[in-house]
Amino acid sequence: MNFERWFSISKALLWLLSTIVCNVALGDLDEIIGADLFSPSKLYEVLGPTIFPKPNDMVGKDSVIILEPTFGEHRPNVDAVLAYAEGYVLHHYLLFVNTLVESGFDGDIVLAVSSLDDLQDGVEDFLRSCSTCVIYAMDFTCFKDNFQTKVNRTVDNGGKMSFQMCQMDNIYGLPGEDGHAIPVPDPRSGRVVATSRYELYWIWCTKYEANSWIMLVDARDAYFQSNPFVNLPRSIPGTKNGILYFFGENTNATRLGRSVKNRKWLERAYSKEVAENFRDKPTICSGSTMGEQVALQAYLRGMISEWDETHILQKGADQGFHNYLYYSGKLRNIAQIRSIKVFDQGHGIINNLGALRDQKLSSLGAFSLEDKVVYNWDGKPSPVCHQFDRDSQLFHYIKDSVFPQLERQWKNRHLTE
Repeated sequence: MNFERWFSISKALLWLLSTIVCNVALGDLDEIIGADLFSPSKLYEVLGPTIFPKPNDMVGKDSVIILEPTFGEHRPNVDAVLAYAEGYVLHHYLLFVNTLVESGFDGDIVLAVSSLDDLQDGVEDFLRSCSTCVIYAMDFTCFKDNFQTKVNRTVDNGGKMSFQMCQMDNIYGLPGEDGHAIPVPDPRSGRVVATSRYELYWIWCTKYEANSWIMLVDARDAYFQSNPFVNLPRSIPGTKNGILYFFGENTNATRLGRSVKNRKWLERAYSKEVAENFRDKPTICSGSTMGEQVALQAYLRGMISEWDETHILQKGADQGFHNYLYYSGKLRNIAQIRSIKVFDQGHGIINNLGALRDQKLSSLGAFSLEDKVVYNWDGKPSPVCHQFDRDSQLFHYIKDSVFPQLERQWKNRHLTE
C-alpha cells in the first residue's frame, strides 16, 4: 500500500473514531457498535401480510400486463440490472452501460427512457447497439394544477423531471372478445414518476426466473468498477423464497432522525410517531437494492402497496416507504422473502456515497486521487459506485475525464460501423 493510501485510510479511521466518541456522549454507543444496528425497530412494529396484492389487481383480477419493450428482449434465465433512466444526455448512458458491460456482466440491462422522439442526440443509436439492453420508451401522461391540466414532461437536472406528477396508461389490459387484451387507463391517480418506477421494476421483474439475481440502482449517478453479480449466493431452482440485499447510507454521517428530508418523508406518509420511533435508525437507500427475483418482486409489491395506502405526493417518498417496510417489520411475514441482509455504507456491493458529501472522499481513503478508484472501507474497490456526483473531486474526474473519453470511443466506433 502506498503512503497516500495509508495516510488517507488512517485519517478515515480517526474520523470514524471521533464520530463514535461524540455519539457515546449522546448515549448512542450500543446503537453504533451493536450487532442490531440495522435490526427492525422494537419501538414500532406492524403485523405485515404474507403477500402483498399484485399491482394490477386494482384493474381487475383477470387483468394482465401488456407493457412490452420498445426494443430488446428479456432473457428469463439471466441476471438483470433495472434502472429508471429517462431524459439524460448520451454520456450518462455511456457511463452506466459501458462500465457494466466491461465489468464482465452479461445479463440484461433494462432501462426506462424517454419516448423515442424525446431522446437526446445519439442516445437511441447507442442503446440499439447494446445487445443486452432491453429498452422501454415511456410516454407518461402528466398534470399540473392539482391534476386538472395535462402538460408535457418537463426537464430538470439534466433529465426528465422524476418528481413530476404523472400516470402510466396502457400498461395493463383486460381480456377482449377476440382473446387480445384491451389496454386500460392507469388505475392509480397521478404520482411522482420516481414513485411510479417501482411499478415498472415489478413488471420487469416478472420477466425473470425465480432464482435470477436482479439489481435496482439509479442510472444517472452510478457506475461499475467490477461485476456485482460474482459469487452471489443462489437458491436451488424451484425454491419458493429468496434473499434481499439492502444498502445503507453512512451511519456516522446520518440517521433517519438527523436528516430533515428522511424524517419528513416518514412523517407525511405515516406519522410523527413513526418518524420519532425510527429517528436513531440508519438510513437505508431506496435507490440501490438487490435480490433474487422471487424475493425482489415481493418487495416491489410492498413498495407499490405503500403508495396505494398513503397516496403521498411528496418527491422522494419512496425512501420513506423503503425504510418503513424494513424497520416496522412489515416484510417479516412475506413468504417469498427468506432473508434480508442490510449492508452498511462501504461494506457491500453497492457503495452509497451521498451522505459523505461534507467530507472529501479522498481524505477518508474512499477515493484514490492516484488510481481514481472508489474503495470500500476494507480497502477493496467498490463494485458499484452510487451517488458519485456528491463528491466534487470524484464528480470532476468523471465529468472532465471519463465522460469525454467515453464519448470519443463511441464516436470512433460509430463512425467505423
